[in-house]
Amino acid sequence: MSGTAPPSPSDDEARTPADGAAERVAAPRSRQRAGWVVAAVAVVVLAVLLVTRPWSTSAAPEPTAPAASSPALTPSPTPSVDVVPDEPTPSPTSTPVSPPGADAVFDATSTAALLVTRADLEQAVPAAAAGLVRELEPGTSAWGLPEGAVVDPPQCQPAVTVVNEPPVHHDATAWGNDEMRFEQDVVVLPDAAAASEAFRALVTTVDTCVEYTRVVGGVAGTTWTAEPALEGQGVFPAIVQDVTAVTAGDSRPQVTGHVLVGNAVVSWTATGLTAADQAAARAVLGAPADLSAVVEERALAAVRALT
Repeated sequence: MSGTAPPSPSDDEARTPADGAAERVAAPRSRQRAGWVVAAVAVVVLAVLLVTRPWSTSAAPEPTAPAASSPALTPSPTPSVDVVPDEPTPSPTSTPVSPPGADAVFDATSTAALLVTRADLEQAVPAAAAGLVRELEPGTSAWGLPEGAVVDPPQCQPAVTVVNEPPVHHDATAWGNDEMRFEQDVVVLPDAAAASEAFRALVTTVDTCVEYTRVVGGVAGTTWTAEPALEGQGVFPAIVQDVTAVTAGDSRPQVTGHVLVGNAVVSWTATGLTAADQAAARAVLGAPADLSAVVEERALAAVRALT
């Protein structure tokens, strides 16, 4: 009989039950391996995310490495600025003003103009209003101590005679009444420089000689006790001081002064004849500054008369 061969079984038909069982076993294993792979990949991704933290908004600054050829940099010190103090504005230089008559030259003819007049004293001295008489005429008195007289201590002699050696010229006068006596002496030196030096020595003498005595013929004559000298406030270099003179137990308050005028030193002494002390003498003689002013005004007039 003719017939055809049965068709070959297909792959699905050719598979045996055993093959199906094997596939069923292999499928779960494949799925297990795939799960492990996925899990491993997830872990790696998670680790990368934790390190990089892409969700962070603040990025860490990248450190800049210094150039290999440059040393490590240190902060540069702020340059110090030397503060120079402001220099004081120089004050205008003042030229010393010489007193009037600083270079005046007096001689035997012109010296008498330095002696005060009766009118000068009557206008300035309270006790002089009663009327004055001249007790010593100019040109009649010699300079120096009376014959045989000395000053004790010797270094105080200029307080009595103004200079230690005879001057080029000397003149003196005196005015008085029952209440007062005003004596004046003028010594003239070779020039203004010599007179200035003599005046400085005189100031030193009266500053150091608090007490001195003129002794005549071995017998104590007059002892002077002096207060500190004060600088005059007039136009000429001058000093003035209170002095107490004691002669044979009779005490008299006095005011004495010295004025430098050119090449002359003018000295004066005002004595309160009836005053018991210096306070009472002020009422008779006036203030020491006023007495000095009388002498300086006369000296100024004498300087003007030279020109």
